[in-house]
This record gives sequence, structure tokens and C-alpha cells, in this order.
Amino acid sequence: MLERKSLKTQFIGTFALIIIVSLMATMLTYYAGYHIYRAIEYKKLYPANYFERMIPDIEDYIKKSGSAILNEKMQESLNKVIPSEGILYQVMDKNGHKIFGTDDNSMISSKEELLKRINTTVGIQGGYAKIIPVFDSEDKMLGAVSLYYTLKPYYLSMTDKIWIVPFYIAVIFSPFIYIILFTMIFARKFARNIGTPVQILVEASRKVKEKDLDFEIDYRADNELGILCRSFNEMKNELKESLISQWKIEQARHEMVEALAHDLKTPLSVIQGYVESLLEGNYDDKQKIEKYLNVIKENTYKGTERIKQMLYAAELENTNTGLHISPVDMESFLLQKKESYEVMAKDKQIDFKFNITYGRHGRKSVLIDSEKLERILDNIILNSVRYTPEHGTITTNVYIEDERIRFKVWDTGKGFNSKDLAHLFKKFYRGDESRSSKDGHAGLGLYIVKQIVEMHRGSIRAYNLENAGACIEFDLWG
Repeated sequence: MLERKSLKTQFIGTFALIIIVSLMATMLTYYAGYHIYRAIEYKKLYPANYFERMIPDIEDYIKKSGSAILNEKMQESLNKVIPSEGILYQVMDKNGHKIFGTDDNSMISSKEELLKRINTTVGIQGGYAKIIPVFDSEDKMLGAVSLYYTLKPYYLSMTDKIWIVPFYIAVIFSPFIYIILFTMIFARKFARNIGTPVQILVEASRKVKEKDLDFEIDYRADNELGILCRSFNEMKNELKESLISQWKIEQARHEMVEALAHDLKTPLSVIQGYVESLLEGNYDDKQKIEKYLNVIKENTYKGTERIKQMLYAAELENTNTGLHISPVDMESFLLQKKESYEVMAKDKQIDFKFNITYGRHGRKSVLIDSEKLERILDNIILNSVRYTPEHGTITTNVYIEDERIRFKVWDTGKGFNSKDLAHLFKKFYRGDESRSSKDGHAGLGLYIVKQIVEMHRGSIRAYNLENAGACIEFDLWG
């Protein structure tokens, strides 16, 4: 439950668990120790005050015995009354001198000291001595008896002491033992809660170092480590996207260089051949020279157009490229384009038709990037010109509604084949490779169209009409 919490909560929770569990374990231990003590009391050990509680009975016996207790013959009787395991005794005369007894320590040095300690309990050498006076029938003090005892448990056998003492030491210090024990247990758990995500991050860092980004950090928690893992995941994903983007850019550059080299090879070879022919031929025929120069000019134009298209495509792929929106009179714009297309296709005598329809809120002047719209129409319509037969028709319908402009361009050519429809808007795709070296077609026209349409937040699609040829529809948003 705690492993998904914040580190502060985990620390406080772990500390609280240690205290609570230790307290509960201590209570159970004390409870068990108490019942064990009650079970072995007077069977395997005597309590610490066991012999102290015998003092009053011994004192009564001494007082009843009177002066007779001073007689050495009473030693056997006293030995029976006074337990030798826990009490040492000493019978003294009135001057404090020992007469007999089991205690050899000299406790009283004079009669005066004896009188001071009569009926008192004196602490001596870690134990206690009770001084009991002995009187005759006339209440004259004749001597005294000292009873020496200690306040500590008494074990009936050494074997019992060997296990009982350590056992109760452990019971007494069990709170500290449990705190240490549970601290070790919960600290390992706490360390594991922290160590697991840290180890995951270390392994993830190693993979990133090795450029292996195909992994996911599977650690979910609403704490600092969870946030760190999510951040690492986001960083890894951003890095992956950046590397993929960089790879795509490098791949695109590589493809562009290859395509440029491929597309320039033919016109440059033609130019080289005609230039060498001019240099080596020493021609006087101006008509032939002019023909050769026109071929060189034409192939130079093809190479230049290919380079321009590739540079423009690269510019569109730059994310910093923006739109230059301005008001455009659509009728005037399309009329101007129609005139230019008719000039370009005059040899094929193609009929160009432009129709404009305004929606409910359509306006004659629209906000759009006119330069990019011109590029779109040029690429689509000039592509149609290539595949439309002589005396054919290319129709462009424009529908204007609010901020959206829809274009539909179709021709009377043979239309697209299935392969064309699948790859039409891909970079460097050319439906007919044999024509690429003749008309400067580099396979970038419709790719550029798609890029510009998407810059206008629009969409584009291509299909074939039943009673006509190829058709391309696209939307632009102003």
C-alpha cells in the first residue's frame, strides 16, 4: 500500500509501522512472560522478596526464645528456622561480638553501635541486615541477632538459572529488540520500494546509452519516483521521435540526392554529348549549331526545373515554413490561370473550363496564400495536360463556402491505374518511368500538392470518373 505513495509518506508510514508492530509484539511478549513467570514461581525460582517476607516469622521465634537464643546449643534450632539458601544470621552478645551463626561478617564494632541499630534494617554490601534485640525476663538487653538477606530472585537449580535469566533479560529488553528487528525488516522493504524504480531507471539509462529506445518503463506510482519514471518515459519518447525525425530527414536527403543524381544524369549526359560534338565537330552549319544549342538549352531547363522542385519540396518539409494569407479575387485569379494554361497547351488544343459556385456565405474575395494555391493548380493541371489527349478537356470546379474552398479538377485522359492511386502522393513516385527523362517529371509534383494542402488544414484525394479520366479533389481552409 505504501510503495505507491510519496517518499515522505512512505518514510512516516514505515516509522509508524515499526513503532506499532514493536509495541504490539512487546505487549504479547510481556503477557507471555508474565504467565510463564507465574507458572514457574516457587517451582523453579523464588521472588526477590521471598526471604524478606520470612523475617517477621523468624523475629517472632527469636523473641519467644528469649535469652536462650544466645546459647550455642540453639544453633541447630535456628538453622532449621532460618533458611541457609537466602538468609545469613549472626548471634551477638551485648557488645556486638559474634557468638555463633552463618554470617562471618563483622557488622557491629561496639555496644553503642549495637544500641543504635537495634530494630533497624541496615544496607550492607548489596544486601540488608535486620538487627533483632534479645532481652531477658526483666527486659534487659543481653544481645542481638542479625539477619542478612538480599532482594534478588533465588533459583532452585543452576540449570533453571541458565535459561530463566537470559529469557527474562530478553523479555525486559524486548521493546528495543523488536524496534531493531522491525526496523531492519521494514527498512529493507522501504529500500526495495525505492531501489526497484531506481534500478529500472538505471537499466533504462543504459539502454538509452546503447541507443535502444524500444522499451517502456513499467512503473506507475503517484510519488516522486513515479513522476521521475513518467518524465524519463516522456524524455525517451521525445528522443525517439527526434531520432526518427532526424533519420527521416537524413533518409529524405539521401533519397533527394539519389533522385537528383538520377534525374540529372540524362540531361547532363545529353548536354555533355552535344557540347563535345560542338567542340570537336568544327561545324559551319549555323542551323545545326542552333539545333544543338536548343537541345542543350532544353536539357539545362529540365535539370534546373528538377533542382527547383526538390528545393521547394525541402522548403515545405521545413516546419518553419508558413502561409502568407491575403485577400484573393477568385474569379480574376482563375481567369488569369486559364489564359496561361491555354498558352502552355496550345499545341494540344486542350479546352480549359473553370466554374465557380458560391455557397450561402461564400464571398468573391477569399483569404488564402495565392502563391501556394497557384503552385497546387499548376502541378495538378500541368500533370493533367501531360496525359490528356489532343482536343481534350480539363475542368476545374471551385466551391466557396465560408472559410473553406473546395476544388475538383478532372480531365478526359485515360485516368489513374491502381498502382498510381496507391502511391500517387508519395515522394519521387512516377507512374511512368520512361517519361521522366523526357519531360523533366521528377515525381514531386503531387507530393508538393499534398504538403501545401495539409498546410492549409485541408485534405486531398484522387480517383477516376466513370465517363471521364483522372480526378483530384482537395479542400483549403483560409
